[in-house]
Amino acid sequence: MAVGRCAAVVLSLGLLIFPAEGGSAQSGGTTQTEGRVSAQQDQALVGTIWSAREGRAVSREELLEGLSSTPLILLGEVHDNPEHHSLRAWIIGELATRRSASGERGPAVVFEHIRADQQSLVDDFLASDERADAGALLQKLDWDRSGWPSAAMFSPLFEQALKFRLPIFAGNTPAEAIRKVAREGLASLLDEERSRLGLDQQLEPHLYAALIKDIEENHCGLVPESAFPPMALAQQYRDAHLAERMISAMAANGAAVLLAGNGHVRSDRGVPWHLRRRAPGSNIGVVTFVEADPGITEAAPYVPLDPDGQPATDYVWITSRAERPDPCEEMRQRISRP
Repeated sequence: MAVGRCAAVVLSLGLLIFPAEGGSAQSGGTTQTEGRVSAQQDQALVGTIWSAREGRAVSREELLEGLSSTPLILLGEVHDNPEHHSLRAWIIGELATRRSASGERGPAVVFEHIRADQQSLVDDFLASDERADAGALLQKLDWDRSGWPSAAMFSPLFEQALKFRLPIFAGNTPAEAIRKVAREGLASLLDEERSRLGLDQQLEPHLYAALIKDIEENHCGLVPESAFPPMALAQQYRDAHLAERMISAMAANGAAVLLAGNGHVRSDRGVPWHLRRRAPGSNIGVVTFVEADPGITEAAPYVPLDPDGQPATDYVWITSRAERPDPCEEMRQRISRP
């Protein structure tokens, strides 16, 4: 896998080794060059929206038509690509406008980037006189210490949510809870939480094997094999929690949009796997945002596939690549730090 493609996978999965609070497991790795988009690339496919189910390119209007009647929408990302955030902000604004015109509420927005223990802070902010100020909310969330890429990069998403007065749901579990599950397994959870999240049922063997393979391939040979199962378990724990928040947001507002890394939104083994079990029969729509690769000249190969070769998304939106250092070298430096 080329470095650019590897970087996109690592950053979108958010699967790096469990660090101290505020470290890179939540960010998927930030860089000193974050926010810049590379001009040294083949631009032919940039801007293409590919319908994985129909096998053809679609317009923005067709994408919106496909999502407008969908109550559970998942929008992926490579965390440090600003284009992904601005495009998703546009989608949120368009969906909110359409739902408002038809007399519907929402959609609520579920952020992977906000911890569950920050929900009361968000609720208090939305009830305050500051509720129109995205910068103030990001400051209250202590964004600069969160481990995510810069607040400026994520501002468009918060600005749209506040502009349309959309409910904001904290989607992520606290880092310490994730680390505890990774260290001690599901036995570390109370029976009530394990049952509520549906974690008594685990991924099917072929899906679990595919997740382990992704973890192995995208950690540059720097992570011991013994770390793969704990990392996979932590991923499933986070996905289950994100699914629960989406279901709560949909129940309260009619529709919910999840903003999360591409690894979380995969329809085969990510959050949708849990949604199908927790909210059977619900219509789910997934948009994966990927970065253009000069070595790939057709849109179809960008579609993530499940182990059976079927699309693991509904749409793929191809964008420019963000500049970043070699992710493997960055990981080596991070791991070597005392």
